[in-house]
Amino acid sequence: MEYPDIVKLSTYAKREGIGYRAAWDRFHNGRIPGATFDPSGHIYVPEPESMLLPMAAVYARVSSHPQKDDLDRQADRLVAYANARGYQVVAVVKEIASGVNDKRPRLTKLLANPEWGTLVVEHKDRLSRVGFGWFEVLLQAQGKKIDVANPAQDDTSDLMADFMAIVYSFAVRMYGLRSAKHRTNRVKLAMAAPVDMADDPT
Repeated sequence: MEYPDIVKLSTYAKREGIGYRAAWDRFHNGRIPGATFDPSGHIYVPEPESMLLPMAAVYARVSSHPQKDDLDRQADRLVAYANARGYQVVAVVKEIASGVNDKRPRLTKLLANPEWGTLVVEHKDRLSRVGFGWFEVLLQAQGKKIDVANPAQDDTSDLMADFMAIVYSFAVRMYGLRSAKHRTNRVKLAMAAPVDMADDPT
């Protein structure tokens, strides 16, 4: 008999899209948190809702290397937040990358990790500047969730770096790599130039 909060290893294997042997190897290597033998020798696995959700993965991100200190402080804040919420932090991932870049190896590796149930981020933009709702839908389908520490906070600290990443990407496609660097630099200089109020027609 299976109860709502636990399933047999065979059911777990089907849900994960893997063979029974692969599921057994995960169990044998301690990679299925909470899985155990029952008195009759069958292996039972807790459902994500009952076991994985309290296991938290922290994801911190900034857009550029000069923000490295901010990245460390962001991760520390998230760990403190997760602990205060009663989560068990099982992974802390820090990444320097644009929020509009979908090629983030550390985030990719984290999303493929089956050992956590709640992803903790400081605010939505730290995970993705676009498509945050898709992350929620896909993780929910896996029995996971996202906990946003500051849902009302607008992040503008690295918005410019993400904007420049978009400009550079389009410039590369249109003009080639060398020309793109020059055009991107001109955009930076133009945006950084002071505005002469005397020339303002208003």
